[in-house]
Amino acid sequence: MKNWYNSLSPRERNLVVYGSIISALILFWLLVAKPLYSKHMGLTKTIQNKTSALELMQGQSVQVKQLQRNSSASSMPKTSGNPQQLVENSLQTWRLKPALQRMQSQGSDAIRLTLKDANADSFMRFVDELEKKYALAVENLSMTADKESGLADIRLTVKR
Repeated sequence: MKNWYNSLSPRERNLVVYGSIISALILFWLLVAKPLYSKHMGLTKTIQNKTSALELMQGQSVQVKQLQRNSSASSMPKTSGNPQQLVENSLQTWRLKPALQRMQSQGSDAIRLTLKDANADSFMRFVDELEKKYALAVENLSMTADKESGLADIRLTVKR
């Protein structure tokens, strides 16, 4: 290789030297610098997008906290009143009163109910209303359902 290089004229030698330097620089650009630059630009865009999303979410977080504070005072469940009356009102609302077999008071804050052939879907809405609207909790529940008719025999204890 050295003999070949020495056999070239000075003008050809300069051409080979400068050509190899330019080829090395082009390869360095294509294989190292350009991929790094592209990756850097992509990460910069990602950071900008994430930063703007974070700012938006922080603003929304403040709004959510304000709404929670405002709604928590107005949406307190009704805990006043006789639990038996509250349960009767809810049974009437969900049309479960005809299915009521027995309602027995268990002290001042608990009621035991027995329902026969009650609509299971209405019963679930009834329980949801007791918990959310009146702050009454189901303590014991026994349910025998007939899948074909959608009716169920239910025994439960509701407690404040």
